[in-house]
Amino acid sequence: MNTALAESWQKLKKEAPNVRIRDAAASLGVSELELLATRIGTGVSPLKENWTEFLIKCPSLGRVMALTRNDFCVHERKGSFEHVSVHGKMGLVTGPEIDLRIFLNQWRYGFFVEDTSEERILYSVQFFDGSGEAVFKLYATEESDLASFLRLKNDLQKLDGISQLNLEPKIKEQSPVKPQLDKSTRVRFLESWSNLKDTHDFFTLLNEFNVERMDALEIANGRFTSPWEWKQFESLLKLCVKEGLEIMVFVGSKGVIQIHTGLVETLEERGPWFNILDKDFNLHLRKDFVSHIWFVNKPTLDGTVSSLELFSENGELILQCFGKRKPGQPQSKLWEKLIDLCQPKD
Repeated sequence: MNTALAESWQKLKKEAPNVRIRDAAASLGVSELELLATRIGTGVSPLKENWTEFLIKCPSLGRVMALTRNDFCVHERKGSFEHVSVHGKMGLVTGPEIDLRIFLNQWRYGFFVEDTSEERILYSVQFFDGSGEAVFKLYATEESDLASFLRLKNDLQKLDGISQLNLEPKIKEQSPVKPQLDKSTRVRFLESWSNLKDTHDFFTLLNEFNVERMDALEIANGRFTSPWEWKQFESLLKLCVKEGLEIMVFVGSKGVIQIHTGLVETLEERGPWFNILDKDFNLHLRKDFVSHIWFVNKPTLDGTVSSLELFSENGELILQCFGKRKPGQPQSKLWEKLIDLCQPKD
């Protein structure tokens, strides 16, 4: 254990009792994983790198809270794991409550964590990438099967511990370079866009033309996309609340994309944070870091699918929002109507 780091953390917690571990790590100039690892043996147990077995055991845990975040947004969803499958390095959870796309090649370290307070012991399972950044966390709730949590710990804990953390340097995201597409290539790009058959084909389109996502949206401005301001996006969410329209909210880390499908009911701003505070779904978005918002239309075999995409200043995708739909079904007419009401007017 890094004793000096552990002492620095304890000092920081005395000065700021409510500091979160992610913020504490940033303040101390280390990764979140390095800070958590100072507690190995006292409430933190390393897990075997058998992520498939972990996922297969998750349905036995009962109702849990899944947490996925990036630098600008936190997505918290309560529910039970259903329909879990793993195909190589790709994991899927496609239940009506917990809905995840999992990139297991980004999962390097896992820990079972026991946080003790005067009221109870809070169990969680936390996963990190090679640089020590959290990619996914799973928390017990009052409706969880705590005995199953402890069985998971006993079955998966790494009894020989971790002798040394071999962390990779965190690669700082660079601002995307504008693609140098000539006029004829842009025409071909937009023609290929018009021939999309599924929303998932969009990633293939970007790779085919070697175009960054936000640059592609700029190229398509006026045909398939248009820029929005924050006030339009917030108005759309408020209309969804008012009309009782179910939506889909996607937030991703390097290792997981987490999706909420359902109603949103309680919107609240607290300082720089824009929040959705519902019983089973919480979202915490640093709106001051949202620099670009794009309205996007994608053709599919089921008709046009419309979404809003939020980006940071350097082009990182923060969040995506769709109307609720399933493959094989057209999107909601009410979703289309509400978007039309919020579209920026010339």
